[in-house]
Amino acid sequence: MDATLNQLGHLLLEAVPTALFFVLLTVYLNYVFFKPMARILEERRKATEGVRELARRAFEAAEKKNSEFEHALHIARAELHQEHEALRRQWSEEQAQAIAQARAEADTRVQAAREQIDQEAARAQADLDARVETFSRQIEDAVLVRRAA
Repeated sequence: MDATLNQLGHLLLEAVPTALFFVLLTVYLNYVFFKPMARILEERRKATEGVRELARRAFEAAEKKNSEFEHALHIARAELHQEHEALRRQWSEEQAQAIAQARAEADTRVQAAREQIDQEAARAQADLDARVETFSRQIEDAVLVRRAA
């Protein structure tokens, strides 16, 4: 057992330089490789997050502008609709006025035509009355001449 412990102690003494080399190599790699690598990765992460934050802000600004544009477009469409409606009403009123004026003119012409027809009918009646008188005398004379004959 002493031999085993002696060999184990000797093995440990031979392993001390390897262990020291391993510890020194770990410390060296930690300062020279891993910490700078971690710092670079952290900077990349921060830069990526910064870009993502900028992209998110730009997207929100674009959404806001889009919303404002949609709102302005909605207002413009409403105003255009109101203008069209006002024009339609104006044209309707103008058309109604034109129709009323045409009806009034037509009524005036019809009334004038009726008056003219009534005058012509009165003249024709007077002419007929005068002719009836003449014709009745002629008929009377013709009848009396036949009776006398």
